[in-house]
Amino acid sequence: MTMRNEQSRTASDAASRIAQFETYWRGLVRHGRPPARGRIEPGRIGDALPGAFVIDRVAPGQARLRIAGQSLCDLAGGEARGLPLSRLFTARAQARLADLLEHGFGAKVPLQARLQVQGRAAGWLLLLPLRPEPGAAPQMIGALLHDLLPGRARRFGFAGPVRIGAPTAPAHAPTPRLRLVVDNDPPQPVA
Repeated sequence: MTMRNEQSRTASDAASRIAQFETYWRGLVRHGRPPARGRIEPGRIGDALPGAFVIDRVAPGQARLRIAGQSLCDLAGGEARGLPLSRLFTARAQARLADLLEHGFGAKVPLQARLQVQGRAAGWLLLLPLRPEPGAAPQMIGALLHDLLPGRARRFGFAGPVRIGAPTAPAHAPTPRLRLVVDNDPPQPVA
């Protein structure tokens, strides 16, 4: 397999892992409210786990990594826990990231963005709100998945528009009830 084919497969795989993670989160949404952090089972995140994280809002437009997967540590060039999420982004992309964080924390909707490194599409960012805990900083769970080779610190920019989507009813939500309509007219003979 050539390097180009390997990168294409990996980029497609990253998009698939992001979609699976979001589907799992949506399955935990109840009555339009995001799940509590305690309801998230790391084993259910699947192949997105190495790029998964939990962030705390520390100020307007700023979030700190509370939990960070191994892939994020590789991107940061060391332990990522405790670092600002913006550390993984270029200086040019940090204002847009701040806007996304504020939107995600405020509107409590999932956000998904395509990422790039040096002008080349290279990954995905997923931000999913969590139910606020009394007395705790607002949190989001998410993932930053990429197709870059490991081994050196990287900084991301944004590649295109961000998908902003409101939480939807989970797949196991009750189906709307059907109304029975009775036709009391006798059938007409066909001529």
